[in-house]
Amino acid sequence: MGLKFNWVSPSYSEEEIKNLKNTYNLTDMQAKFLLARNIKKVNQIKEYLIGDYDEGFDPFLMSDMQIAVERIHKAIENEEKILVYGDYDADGITSTVLLLETLLSLGANASSYIPNRFTEGYGPNKEAFKNIIESGISLIITVDNGIAGVEEVDYANSIGCDVIITDHHKIQDRLPNAYAIIHPEHPDFNYPFCKLAGVGVAFKLAHALLDIYPDFLLDLVAIGTVADLVPIVSENRFFVKQGLNLLNEDTRIGLKFLLDISNHYGNIDEDTISFIIAPRLNSIGRISSARDGLLLLSTDDNNTAYELAKKVDSFNIERKKITEDIVNDINKKIKNDKRNLLVIYEEGYHEGVLGIVASNISEKYKKPVLVMNRDNNKLKGSARSIYNFNIYEAMNKINTMFTAFGGHSMAAGFSTSVEFIDEIDKSLNEEYNNYLSNFDFKLEKNVDLKIDYNNISYQLINELDKFKPFGMNFEKPVIVVENINVLEKIEFGANNQYLKLLIGNNNNKIECISFKDNEIFKEINSGDIINIMFNLNKNYFNGRTKLQINLIDIEKKDYIFRNLTNNNLDFNSFPKNELKISRNYNDTINNYYLYKDLHKINQNFDIINILELPNNKQFIFDLLNLNPKKVNICCLEGEAKYKKYRIDKEKLIKFYNIILKIKTLNLNTKESISKMINLLETNIASLKIMIQIFIELNLIKLDKNIIYLLSDNTDVDLKISKTYNAMIERFEIEKLLLEEDISTINNYFM
Repeated sequence: MGLKFNWVSPSYSEEEIKNLKNTYNLTDMQAKFLLARNIKKVNQIKEYLIGDYDEGFDPFLMSDMQIAVERIHKAIENEEKILVYGDYDADGITSTVLLLETLLSLGANASSYIPNRFTEGYGPNKEAFKNIIESGISLIITVDNGIAGVEEVDYANSIGCDVIITDHHKIQDRLPNAYAIIHPEHPDFNYPFCKLAGVGVAFKLAHALLDIYPDFLLDLVAIGTVADLVPIVSENRFFVKQGLNLLNEDTRIGLKFLLDISNHYGNIDEDTISFIIAPRLNSIGRISSARDGLLLLSTDDNNTAYELAKKVDSFNIERKKITEDIVNDINKKIKNDKRNLLVIYEEGYHEGVLGIVASNISEKYKKPVLVMNRDNNKLKGSARSIYNFNIYEAMNKINTMFTAFGGHSMAAGFSTSVEFIDEIDKSLNEEYNNYLSNFDFKLEKNVDLKIDYNNISYQLINELDKFKPFGMNFEKPVIVVENINVLEKIEFGANNQYLKLLIGNNNNKIECISFKDNEIFKEINSGDIINIMFNLNKNYFNGRTKLQINLIDIEKKDYIFRNLTNNNLDFNSFPKNELKISRNYNDTINNYYLYKDLHKINQNFDIINILELPNNKQFIFDLLNLNPKKVNICCLEGEAKYKKYRIDKEKLIKFYNIILKIKTLNLNTKESISKMINLLETNIASLKIMIQIFIELNLIKLDKNIIYLLSDNTDVDLKISKTYNAMIERFEIEKLLLEEDISTINNYFM
């Protein structure tokens, strides 16, 4: 059980793994991943491994497609003015560009319009329609909006303008009286896949209009689909996969400059869209007019593209700053707020970022949040939820208190007035408190792969990347590794809101990153043993690539022993009330004791620090008799110093063979000692130990620094030598404490 989730281990048999590997020529990890996702059938494996949908489903299976195509072709023939009416987010912008390019390629007299978020709002706007129609437009085609525009469509009809709606949002109780409604969930049709993004629906119309498969538009489809967080399955999966190929082969000049300015280098994948392209496209409509987004994606002029890319990137920087300022203000306001659901409003909150702000606050405090801007007595804002609490349903129960309201289970946008806010606060908190009374806060999280630490590699990433693209409903592989040492913990960011853990061992260290759960993971410290749940990624920075673990959850192991050998400690690093044990440093007033004086300790300590390694394992058992809660292995002399004094049998045999050959060895000169050290590839301390071992075995004698051979017997039991036995005991405890993982050490002594 982790700090965030209940972990659900994968369930598959060795026989299933073998069959899948052999049938589809998969690696062990690939087969396990597919089985964990319950992907076993031929058509499923074809979808996720190959991603082959030919040209997708027939666009004419979608509602009113034939009617819409005939009306558009008629408008083109009659040279009517056509307008594409879009939306200001990434899905809406890409939808608008896609359909506009399609119409222009057919010779249409076409233009586009995206409403202003702040003055016109989302979707059809009556005043906007009035101005559009007065300019001579006789056919409006909506993209990524329109399904809720009942009154606006009626108005357009009343003054002689036809409206074709293409949308993917939730269908309301009443459909608009449009000339045609192209929607994958239209109740009178049965399109095979209902989870297209707005740009996916627009692409279907383009396909039908062009009468060829327009794969040259799939770069836009990939961006809008990933950005709008629709499931990456079925057609969406195929569109994104092919669209990413196009993005890498023939990147639009505006996107190329945007990626350069954003310091993105290398392959464009779904993460590039999610974390670089989509946030910047979305920021345009949040800060200014989304018109710049249309121009960025459609221009083929280098100078224009570069200036637009700089402008769009600056919008994103401004968006981040505005968001940060509002979040900081809210953090101060709710510092001591005991409500389980937060309702917050203030004058001057930028309406374009309230959704992001609500998400940040909800994630940090693990509470549903409503954040609003106040303009006189009017309130406009966004809601975000957690723990599968359906915020849309809760708000819908009191919908008479909202002048505008829409959304889905985990998010909503709304408008209301100050007079209703206390009642909204009270009602939603009561609803959420009732929900909490029957809720298990730890949701389940399925694990795809449980692997050994040494399996974390570029090879593993490359094997699993065969199943890309990942996204909604097909998330990145969820991997678990158990019993990992935390070598170092680093909090970073302006407010230490991010977490980096260095895990592993001295020979193989990997960074773990968490960007949003530092509060949950704050109890993790250097020296802890943890199980980790994560996604594995390649991190590109300054022209270098390295493995990076993106943490999903952590399970802390309750071990007594902790490894602190890499924490840059010295003899003055420890509190007085902790016991410090070494072989050479004695200061009993400050609780520094020698191993040989353990019997003098007459009190228990919660924490014992092993500053220098003991000569044998019995000392560790003696320490445990003091009943500590934690034993820190610090090894201030460093692992390298211990290792260099180790002597194996091969080195002893080599030394003895030299003595057998020369009979006498004079060590009275520095040159002779240095020569012997070099021959044995050792050091003076180890040479002295070897000499003492052979003396105890009666094979040599040492007289005035001259070694004399006493016996040429090569069949000698080394264990006769006390020095050899002590050395072996010392090396065994060193190997255990310095080279084994903490779980092995705990199991050995406990």
